[in-house]
Amino acid sequence: MTEKNIIELRGVEKRYGSFVAAGGINLDLKEGEFFSLLGPSGCGKTTVLRMIAGFQEPTEGTVLIDGQDMEGVPANNRPTNMVFQSYAIFPHLNVGNNVAYGLRGRAPKAEIDQRVAEALDMVELGGLQNRGANELSGGQRQRVALARALIMRPKVLLLDEPLSALDKKLREQMQFEMRNLQQSLGITFVMVTHDQYEAMTMSDRIGVMFNGRLKQVDTPATLYARPCDQEVASFIGEMNILPAELLGENGDTLSIKAAAFGHMEIDRNPNVPARAREMSIGIRPEQLEIKAKKPEDYPATVQGTVSNVAFYGENIHYHILVEGAPQPVSVSVPNYFHTVDFNRGDAVWLGLQGASVIDLGKDTE
Repeated sequence: MTEKNIIELRGVEKRYGSFVAAGGINLDLKEGEFFSLLGPSGCGKTTVLRMIAGFQEPTEGTVLIDGQDMEGVPANNRPTNMVFQSYAIFPHLNVGNNVAYGLRGRAPKAEIDQRVAEALDMVELGGLQNRGANELSGGQRQRVALARALIMRPKVLLLDEPLSALDKKLREQMQFEMRNLQQSLGITFVMVTHDQYEAMTMSDRIGVMFNGRLKQVDTPATLYARPCDQEVASFIGEMNILPAELLGENGDTLSIKAAAFGHMEIDRNPNVPARAREMSIGIRPEQLEIKAKKPEDYPATVQGTVSNVAFYGENIHYHILVEGAPQPVSVSVPNYFHTVDFNRGDAVWLGLQGASVIDLGKDTE
C-alpha cells in the first residue's frame, strides 16, 4: 500500500437546517487501502460516502480526489463508482447488459464485450453474460453489482452496506472474496457498514462515527486494543467497563484501584484524550480467566456467582455477579469440548492480568 492520498476530506460538513448530519470531518485515505466507515444507523457515515461520490454537496469543507477539488464536479465525472445496498440490478437485462450499462455509448461494442468479460472474470462470474437477472442468487447479484462498478475502472470504489442483504454464511464468504478482490486490483475501497466484525475482517483502517462525528480512525487491531473512550470500546466487540480511581502515574504505567478487582498496574492508553482521578477501564471477556478455585498466578482476582450461561458454539459466555461491579462481568471461554463448564448459581473465581486492562480515561458517563 502506497502512502499517496487518494481522498482528502478537509473540514467537511453536511447540514440540513440546524441538523448536522456530518460535521468536522477531516480524513486522508491512502491509495490502495480498504477503508471502512463504521457506526450505528443514523451516525452520518452514508452521508460522508455520498459526499465523496458526488450525490450530495458538502455544506462546508472540501473533498479532494486524487488531488483534485471536487466542488461542482457531478458524480458521473468523478473517478469513483458506487455499489449500493440494494445492488440496483436491472431485472429486464441479462448479466452482460447489466454489467455493460455504464459503458453504453462510451466505447465500441467490441471493447465493451471484452471489458464485460474481464469484469465478470474478476468477480468469478465468467461465462454468465447471458443469464437473466431473475435467475441469480443473492451472492451472484452482489457480484454483478461489483462487476458493473469495476468495469468503469474507478480509482475509488464506494460500497454502501454491500453485504447487508446476504445471509450470514454467504456474507462471511463474500467478505473474504471482496477483500481478496480489492487486494488483487490494488484500488481503494471505501465501505460503509454498521457491522463491526465485517469492518474488522475486511479493512486496513476503520473510521468510527457517532452523531455525525468521526471519533477514531485506526487499524482494526488498535481500535480493539486501544479504543479512545467508552463509546468506541463498547461498539468494537464486547467490553466490560468498570469505574476506577487513578492513584498515580509513572511514565507509561498507571496505578489504579478498579471496582471489584482492586489495585493494579495498567498500561497508559495513548488514544485517550483526557484522564482524571475518576476514570474507567475496559476488560475484554476473553481476557478473563474463570476458575472453580482461586487462581494463584493472577495479580488481580475476585470471587463471584454465575448468573447466566450462553452457548455460542465456538465459545461459551458467562455472566458473573461480582460485588463492587456495577453490572455482571462477562467472560468468554473457548469451547474445548466443555473443559470449562459452569452452571447458574455456581461460585467461581475470576483472574485478570493488568496488561489485559484497557485504560479508557476520564469517565464521561
